[in-house]
Amino acid sequence: MAVIQAPGERGSKVPSGRADRTLPRTDMRQRDLHTFPRYEAAVLGFRNYWYPTTWSRSVGRKPVRVRLLGDPIMLYRERGRVYAFYDQCPHRGIPLSVGRQEFAGTWSCRYHGWTFDLESGILTAALTDGPDSPICGKVRARTYPAEDRAGLVWIWMGEGEPSVPVEADIPEEFLKPDAVVCGRITERPGNWRLAAENGYDEAHATYLHRYGAFVTTFQKLPAALITKQGGTLEGPWLWRIPDQVIPEGDYPGLGKWPRRPFWKRGRMWVKIGIRLPCAMVIQRKGTANYAWWEAVDEDTNRYVQLWLDHGSGLKAALFRLKYWLYRKWAWHIQFSNQDAEMIRLMPWTGPERLFRPDASIIAWRQLCEQPRGEEPAAASAPEAPAEQP
Repeated sequence: MAVIQAPGERGSKVPSGRADRTLPRTDMRQRDLHTFPRYEAAVLGFRNYWYPTTWSRSVGRKPVRVRLLGDPIMLYRERGRVYAFYDQCPHRGIPLSVGRQEFAGTWSCRYHGWTFDLESGILTAALTDGPDSPICGKVRARTYPAEDRAGLVWIWMGEGEPSVPVEADIPEEFLKPDAVVCGRITERPGNWRLAAENGYDEAHATYLHRYGAFVTTFQKLPAALITKQGGTLEGPWLWRIPDQVIPEGDYPGLGKWPRRPFWKRGRMWVKIGIRLPCAMVIQRKGTANYAWWEAVDEDTNRYVQLWLDHGSGLKAALFRLKYWLYRKWAWHIQFSNQDAEMIRLMPWTGPERLFRPDASIIAWRQLCEQPRGEEPAAASAPEAPAEQP
């Protein structure tokens, strides 16, 4: 299923080889997402999904504090099960994560000893009001469904009971018994939408990562990739598969580009897909690099990077060794830091004049108009699609 093309470029065309001096000195359009009202409103992401939040091994009998979609959350493990609370006591707002456990299956606020059932969040005791406190059973701390899968803690951010099992939001490759997962979880500046758009952005990879990224040092990156309709929807994934690859071009009045140093020999084959709520995959040569960009708050995203393969014994050990010796620093640090710097520098209120390769971004924004559990919002008419050569 084809999704959408890039917005049109209106106005006078610039003659080949020279600037059109009739154009204004600047043509600055502010970012306007009224065509995509659901996406515009999703400053803190989409609620009715499971999100990977932290490593399972990091959650034990000591509370772990995280922030997800703007919510402060306390994670705690008892008898192997992870529990998640909204990290504020409903009494006076003190973080529950500074509290303690007085009785098995409960958690007590440090300030006045309000004690909540771990599973339901119901107030079972107000210790400083005595055993017969009349407020017991009348107050509930918010809890979130939490599950361990693939070495990660997944949290359901919707209201009430989950509408889908956690497996619905985990790529099926992670659920195979021989899955081997290595990765890195960090927090970075920038709204999650800018980070997700960068990941799926078609044009940046062949220019931004051409310079200064070790993993592309010996790769023959093309001048341009043209995906006319921005992607193809297959199940939950929007796949970006180029319709045309332009190895090099003769740019009018400028010359040929890119230049080909003798050491660039190989060609990097990848297949890129993105899905709701904020996950992307880069498939390459039998392995896959996954990423989630989750809203921490309006100006910060949690970047979950996971490298996945399958195997056991020696194969699994060699996969982990390669990750720690090469893939972590080359891909998950040095390569992705180039993206992080662009996202840090990009203001959400900045200008936006899209061009043909941005069909990928438009396709992703359109997919975001169909989030789980929400009715489609009314949208204004989009611009005419770009002309194709």
